[in-house]
Amino acid sequence: MEPENIIEELVLMVLRAKAVEIRDIPPRVTDEEVESLPSENQPFLYASGNWGPGYVTIKNLVGRKNTIKSLTQGLAFLVAKRVPNLDFVAGNVSGGMIPAWILSEYLGEIFGRRVPFVYIRESRKKGGQKELITGIANNSEIPAGANGLVVEELVNFAQTTCHGAESLRDAGYTVTHGATILFYGNPEAIGNLKDHGMEEIYLFTLPDVLAVAEKHQTHPANVIADYRVFLKDPLGWQADRGLTPVERGGTL
Repeated sequence: MEPENIIEELVLMVLRAKAVEIRDIPPRVTDEEVESLPSENQPFLYASGNWGPGYVTIKNLVGRKNTIKSLTQGLAFLVAKRVPNLDFVAGNVSGGMIPAWILSEYLGEIFGRRVPFVYIRESRKKGGQKELITGIANNSEIPAGANGLVVEELVNFAQTTCHGAESLRDAGYTVTHGATILFYGNPEAIGNLKDHGMEEIYLFTLPDVLAVAEKHQTHPANVIADYRVFLKDPLGWQADRGLTPVERGGTL
Protein backbone atom coordinates (compact mmCIF):
# COMPACT_ATOMS: atom_id res chain seq x y z
CA MET A 1 0.00 0.00 0.00
CA GLU A 2 1.27 3.49 -0.90
CA PRO A 3 2.26 5.77 2.05
CA GLU A 4 -0.55 8.23 1.31
CA ASN A 5 -3.07 5.37 1.36
CA ILE A 6 -1.72 4.19 4.70
CA ILE A 7 -2.15 7.69 6.13
CA GLU A 8 -5.70 7.87 4.78
CA GLU A 9 -6.57 4.56 6.46
CA LEU A 10 -5.09 5.74 9.78
CA VAL A 11 -6.98 9.05 9.58
CA LEU A 12 -10.18 7.16 8.80
CA MET A 13 -9.67 5.17 12.00
CA VAL A 14 -9.66 8.48 13.89
CA LEU A 15 -12.71 9.84 12.05
CA ARG A 16 -14.70 6.64 12.48
CA ALA A 17 -13.97 6.75 16.20
CA LYS A 18 -15.77 10.15 16.28
CA ALA A 19 -12.59 11.75 17.60
CA VAL A 20 -12.91 14.84 15.39
CA GLU A 21 -15.37 17.56 16.40
CA ILE A 22 -15.74 20.73 14.32
CA ARG A 23 -18.23 23.37 15.45
CA ASP A 24 -20.11 25.92 13.39
CA ILE A 25 -18.85 29.17 14.94
CA PRO A 26 -20.77 32.45 14.28
CA PRO A 27 -18.88 35.06 12.25
CA ARG A 28 -18.84 37.39 15.25
CA VAL A 29 -18.94 36.44 18.93
CA THR A 30 -17.36 38.11 21.96
CA ASP A 31 -15.75 36.31 24.88
CA GLU A 32 -18.73 37.19 27.04
CA GLU A 33 -21.19 35.63 24.61
CA VAL A 34 -19.44 32.27 24.23
CA GLU A 35 -21.15 30.45 27.10
CA SER A 36 -24.61 31.62 26.03
CA LEU A 37 -24.25 29.95 22.61
CA PRO A 38 -25.55 26.42 21.94
CA SER A 39 -22.72 23.92 22.52
CA GLU A 40 -22.48 23.13 18.81
CA ASN A 41 -21.69 26.81 18.13
CA GLN A 42 -19.21 27.45 20.96
CA PRO A 43 -15.55 27.79 19.98
CA PHE A 44 -13.10 25.51 21.76
CA LEU A 45 -10.75 27.05 24.33
CA TYR A 46 -7.42 25.25 23.95
CA ALA A 47 -4.87 24.65 26.69
CA SER A 48 -2.76 27.41 25.11
CA GLY A 49 -5.53 29.92 25.87
CA ASN A 50 -6.40 30.33 22.20
CA TRP A 51 -9.84 29.78 20.69
CA GLY A 52 -10.60 27.60 17.68
CA PRO A 53 -13.42 25.87 15.79
CA GLY A 54 -12.39 22.25 16.21
CA TYR A 55 -10.69 19.67 18.34
CA VAL A 56 -9.39 16.17 17.75
CA THR A 57 -9.48 13.99 20.86
CA ILE A 58 -6.60 11.66 20.10
CA LYS A 59 -6.16 11.10 23.86
CA ASN A 60 -9.59 9.46 24.06
CA LEU A 61 -8.43 6.78 21.64
CA VAL A 62 -6.49 5.11 24.47
CA GLY A 63 -9.74 3.23 25.12
CA ARG A 64 -9.42 1.68 21.66
CA LYS A 65 -6.26 -0.38 21.92
CA ASN A 66 -6.03 -1.46 18.29
CA THR A 67 -6.45 2.12 17.11
CA ILE A 68 -3.94 3.77 19.44
CA LYS A 69 -1.39 1.00 18.87
CA SER A 70 -1.74 1.24 15.08
CA LEU A 71 -1.27 5.02 15.17
CA THR A 72 1.72 4.84 17.50
CA GLN A 73 3.37 2.03 15.55
CA GLY A 74 3.21 4.17 12.42
CA LEU A 75 4.81 7.04 14.33
CA ALA A 76 7.54 4.75 15.68
CA PHE A 77 8.87 3.97 12.20
CA LEU A 78 9.15 7.69 11.44
CA VAL A 79 10.92 8.43 14.73
CA ALA A 80 13.38 5.58 14.24
CA LYS A 81 14.31 6.96 10.82
CA ARG A 82 14.69 10.57 11.98
CA VAL A 83 16.34 10.02 15.38
CA PRO A 84 18.34 6.77 15.28
CA ASN A 85 20.49 7.93 18.22
CA LEU A 86 17.46 8.28 20.53
CA ASP A 87 18.11 7.22 24.14
CA PHE A 88 14.74 7.68 25.88
CA VAL A 89 11.15 8.82 25.41
CA ALA A 90 9.41 11.43 27.58
CA GLY A 91 5.63 11.73 27.54
CA ASN A 92 3.96 15.01 28.49
CA VAL A 93 1.17 14.67 31.07
CA SER A 94 -1.48 13.71 30.42
CA GLY A 95 -2.29 13.09 26.78
CA GLY A 96 1.24 12.13 25.80
CA MET A 97 1.86 9.56 28.50
CA ILE A 98 0.25 6.45 27.03
CA PRO A 99 1.31 7.08 23.40
CA ALA A 100 4.85 7.70 24.67
CA TRP A 101 4.90 4.42 26.60
CA ILE A 102 3.65 2.48 23.56
CA LEU A 103 6.13 4.35 21.35
CA SER A 104 9.03 3.38 23.62
CA GLU A 105 8.03 -0.27 23.30
CA TYR A 106 7.85 -0.18 19.50
CA LEU A 107 11.13 1.73 19.28
CA GLY A 108 12.75 -0.90 21.47
CA GLU A 109 11.66 -3.56 18.98
CA ILE A 110 12.90 -1.53 16.00
CA PHE A 111 16.27 -0.63 17.55
CA GLY A 112 16.77 -4.02 19.18
CA ARG A 113 17.55 -2.37 22.51
CA ARG A 114 15.73 -1.02 25.52
CA VAL A 115 14.27 2.50 25.13
CA PRO A 116 13.38 3.89 28.59
CA PHE A 117 10.21 5.90 29.26
CA VAL A 118 9.65 8.86 31.61
CA TYR A 119 6.91 11.44 31.90
CA ILE A 120 6.93 15.20 32.37
CA ARG A 121 4.50 17.14 34.54
CA GLU A 122 3.22 20.59 33.62
CA SER A 123 4.46 21.79 37.02
CA ARG A 124 6.08 20.16 40.02
CA LYS A 125 3.64 18.17 42.13
CA LYS A 126 2.99 19.42 45.68
CA GLY A 127 3.63 16.20 47.61
CA GLY A 128 6.28 13.49 47.65
CA GLN A 129 9.58 14.45 46.05
CA LYS A 130 8.04 17.27 44.00
CA GLU A 131 9.62 15.89 40.84
CA LEU A 132 9.04 17.49 37.46
CA ILE A 133 10.28 14.51 35.43
CA THR A 134 9.13 11.15 36.76
CA GLY A 135 11.20 8.02 36.13
CA ILE A 136 14.50 9.72 35.43
CA ALA A 137 16.04 10.23 38.89
CA ASN A 138 18.82 7.73 39.71
CA ASN A 139 18.05 5.87 36.50
CA SER A 140 21.26 4.26 35.24
CA GLU A 141 19.58 3.61 31.88
CA ILE A 142 19.35 7.37 31.25
CA PRO A 143 22.78 8.95 31.87
CA ALA A 144 23.43 12.69 31.92
CA GLY A 145 23.32 14.19 28.44
CA ALA A 146 21.17 11.36 27.03
CA ASN A 147 19.10 12.19 23.97
CA GLY A 148 15.38 12.43 24.78
CA LEU A 149 12.22 12.75 22.69
CA VAL A 150 9.19 14.75 23.91
CA VAL A 151 5.93 13.02 22.99
CA GLU A 152 2.35 14.29 22.88
CA GLU A 153 -0.77 12.83 21.34
CA LEU A 154 -1.29 16.03 19.35
CA VAL A 155 0.46 19.35 18.93
CA ASN A 156 -1.53 22.52 18.32
CA PHE A 157 0.45 25.61 19.40
CA ALA A 158 3.49 23.53 20.55
CA GLN A 159 3.81 25.33 23.87
CA THR A 160 3.73 22.17 26.00
CA THR A 161 6.17 20.39 23.69
CA CYS A 162 8.63 23.28 24.02
CA HIS A 163 8.07 23.38 27.78
CA GLY A 164 8.85 19.67 28.02
CA ALA A 165 12.01 20.10 25.97
CA GLU A 166 13.24 22.96 28.16
CA SER A 167 12.49 20.95 31.32
CA LEU A 168 14.64 18.08 30.07
CA ARG A 169 17.40 20.42 28.96
CA ASP A 170 17.41 22.15 32.34
CA ALA A 171 17.87 18.71 33.91
CA GLY A 172 20.96 18.08 31.77
CA TYR A 173 19.58 16.11 28.83
CA THR A 174 19.69 16.68 25.09
CA VAL A 175 16.42 17.28 23.20
CA THR A 176 16.16 18.19 19.53
CA HIS A 177 12.90 16.51 18.49
CA GLY A 178 9.31 16.11 19.51
CA ALA A 179 6.92 13.46 18.23
CA THR A 180 3.16 13.45 17.91
CA ILE A 181 0.39 11.54 16.19
CA LEU A 182 -1.39 14.69 15.02
CA PHE A 183 0.32 17.99 14.19
CA TYR A 184 -2.00 20.92 13.58
CA GLY A 185 0.68 22.61 11.53
CA ASN A 186 -0.40 26.15 12.30
CA PRO A 187 2.20 28.92 11.89
CA GLU A 188 2.30 29.74 15.61
CA ALA A 189 3.41 26.18 16.39
CA ILE A 190 6.03 26.20 13.65
CA GLY A 191 7.44 29.45 15.03
CA ASN A 192 7.48 28.17 18.63
CA LEU A 193 9.32 25.01 17.64
CA LYS A 194 11.91 26.94 15.65
CA ASP A 195 12.50 29.39 18.51
CA HIS A 196 13.21 26.46 20.85
CA GLY A 197 15.47 24.58 18.46
CA MET A 198 12.96 21.77 18.00
CA GLU A 199 11.86 19.65 15.05
CA GLU A 200 8.49 17.89 15.15
CA ILE A 201 7.98 14.34 13.87
CA TYR A 202 4.34 13.61 13.14
CA LEU A 203 2.18 10.87 11.68
CA PHE A 204 -0.29 13.20 9.98
CA THR A 205 -1.41 16.81 10.01
CA LEU A 206 -4.76 18.44 10.59
CA PRO A 207 -4.91 19.39 6.88
CA ASP A 208 -4.53 15.64 6.18
CA VAL A 209 -7.47 14.96 8.52
CA LEU A 210 -9.61 17.62 6.87
CA ALA A 211 -8.81 16.31 3.39
CA VAL A 212 -9.91 12.81 4.35
CA ALA A 213 -12.99 14.17 6.15
CA GLU A 214 -13.91 16.11 3.02
CA LYS A 215 -13.33 13.12 0.74
CA HIS A 216 -15.48 10.81 2.87
CA GLN A 217 -18.00 13.56 3.80
CA THR A 218 -17.76 12.93 7.52
CA HIS A 219 -18.37 16.63 8.34
CA PRO A 220 -20.25 19.52 6.68
CA ALA A 221 -18.24 21.32 4.01
CA ASN A 222 -18.69 24.76 5.63
CA VAL A 223 -17.12 23.80 8.97
CA ILE A 224 -14.21 22.08 7.22
CA ALA A 225 -13.62 25.26 5.23
CA ASP A 226 -13.69 27.39 8.40
CA TYR A 227 -11.24 25.09 10.14
CA ARG A 228 -8.85 25.56 7.21
CA VAL A 229 -9.13 29.35 7.60
CA PHE A 230 -8.24 28.96 11.28
CA LEU A 231 -5.17 26.88 10.46
CA LYS A 232 -3.77 29.51 8.10
CA ASP A 233 -4.00 32.28 10.72
CA PRO A 234 -5.18 31.15 14.19
CA LEU A 235 -4.75 34.55 15.82
CA GLY A 236 -6.42 36.34 12.92
CA TRP A 237 -9.35 33.89 13.03
CA GLN A 238 -9.87 34.76 16.70
CA ALA A 239 -9.54 38.49 16.16
CA ASP A 240 -12.02 38.48 13.29
CA ARG A 241 -14.63 36.99 15.62
CA GLY A 242 -13.95 39.28 18.54
CA LEU A 243 -12.30 36.56 20.62
CA THR A 244 -9.18 37.18 22.69
CA PRO A 245 -6.74 34.54 24.00
CA VAL A 246 -7.24 33.61 27.67
CA GLU A 247 -4.11 33.59 29.82
CA ARG A 248 -5.29 30.76 32.07
CA GLY A 249 -5.93 28.51 29.07
CA GLY A 250 -8.61 25.93 28.61
CA THR A 251 -9.04 22.39 29.80
CA LEU A 252 -8.49 20.53 26.54
